[in-house]
Amino acid sequence: MCKITSLNSIGKGKNAQQRKVDDFLDVIESPVPDGRLPVEKDSTDDIFKDPLVPLVETIVKAADMRKATDVRAIRVSDLTATTSFIVVVSGSSRPQNQAIAAAVQDEVEIFEDGLRTKGNGVPEGDANSGWILLDYGDVMVHIMTPKSRLFYDIEGRWEKGEDMNLDHILVPNAPLGSESAAALGGGMGGLDKEDDPFWS
Repeated sequence: MCKITSLNSIGKGKNAQQRKVDDFLDVIESPVPDGRLPVEKDSTDDIFKDPLVPLVETIVKAADMRKATDVRAIRVSDLTATTSFIVVVSGSSRPQNQAIAAAVQDEVEIFEDGLRTKGNGVPEGDANSGWILLDYGDVMVHIMTPKSRLFYDIEGRWEKGEDMNLDHILVPNAPLGSESAAALGGGMGGLDKEDDPFWS
């Protein structure tokens, strides 16, 4: 009998619930369906050769457009059969997290690289809960408040995964007065206060 099927036969008490969680975690951490066991990555294996990288980069850029912080993309394909990449981002408010989720959904919807996602990206959870999950099958996107992120520790769960370097994608959020902000005209893209419609 499949372990997932046996989850339904467990009782409803507190210990039974914990067993369900433990069994579920065993399932997600099981070898991939064809029986291969997770293997250590060879240092010559380049993450950027993965065919999912363009989709991950699209998701990361969309989140970055909405000022997501602490953006991480972790390849977990050798650790679980559930997904290939985990993208975790933080937003500091309910409206920001909603905007990040909407931007990711919009960009993935128009993503044109011949790569079809296995999931539909319908949000699970909402900004009020502090955690929005967008499931695209091979890529799972977690949009979390810093407090929820610390509590659930998604990255800790996948610490044996392979971090993707995002330096070439993420736009630094330079504070006003810094050299890079000065190069952008004081952090306003070359606009003076009088020219910026926000200050009018």
